[in-house]
Amino acid sequence: MATSVMTQPMSGRPNFRLSVIQKIALVQGSVGWGIVVAVMASFCAWELLHTAMPKFVPRFAVYAGVCGAAIVLGAAFGLSELVFKIAAYALFVTMFVEMMISFHKAERVPFQDLALVFTAGIVIPWMLSSLVRLGLNDPKAPYLLLPFVITWMSDSGAFFVGRSLGKTKLAPALSPHKTVEGCIGGFVCAIAAAMLYGLILHWCGYRVQIGILAIYGFFGSLAGQAGDLAFSAVKREHGVKDYSNLLPGHGGMLDRFDSTIFTAPMLELLVLLAPAIAVVAQ
Repeated sequence: MATSVMTQPMSGRPNFRLSVIQKIALVQGSVGWGIVVAVMASFCAWELLHTAMPKFVPRFAVYAGVCGAAIVLGAAFGLSELVFKIAAYALFVTMFVEMMISFHKAERVPFQDLALVFTAGIVIPWMLSSLVRLGLNDPKAPYLLLPFVITWMSDSGAFFVGRSLGKTKLAPALSPHKTVEGCIGGFVCAIAAAMLYGLILHWCGYRVQIGILAIYGFFGSLAGQAGDLAFSAVKREHGVKDYSNLLPGHGGMLDRFDSTIFTAPMLELLVLLAPAIAVVAQ
């Protein structure tokens, strides 16, 4: 049974704390935040196609990048479903036209390219757009930073516990350094971070369900670790260490946000099914 932390107005608690958090969340959940995530989605699309396409075609990456950015920005403007349908249909038709035209050329466009472009330009941006929807309006604004908190703490916990205590390999064919012990450490750190996040929001004037946030931490870490392994599988299949050199010393956008791509939609689903944070009526 989830533990509820109820916040009541207190004369000794400054009223400005709640308003400051709301303003920050609203700014980040605005079109400006949508642009940041749209750029992220476009780079992810480019990197995936550059890595996984048998023969990279720049215009296909442009198609995917434009559609991906449109999907994210559609979420920022509150038109998520409409823009998604338009972008998905436009990209689907465009790529099939490219495939049909290629039959009149020396080099044909394989169906594999269509599937990759659709994944890069529609599926991944739709998953990343959860970051925008989580911070789009006031009731959901407190969730905005949670995907990053859970992902980064899960990754950090897995890394440090795995390095100090790890003995049992988790998936040596995909990621030789990951261990079962590190995986467990990731779960523990993600759950603790989600609960601490809730306590901070409680202190700032929100009503918080700590037990539900612990569930967010568990499933967020599960999704994030699955995402890390999934994108590692793509790199292993194509024999590359990083998706790009966009971020010197850290690889590409996909290398940094592979876990977040899986974590963000998982948390959005959990928020829809079982909200854990609410603003106390003033």
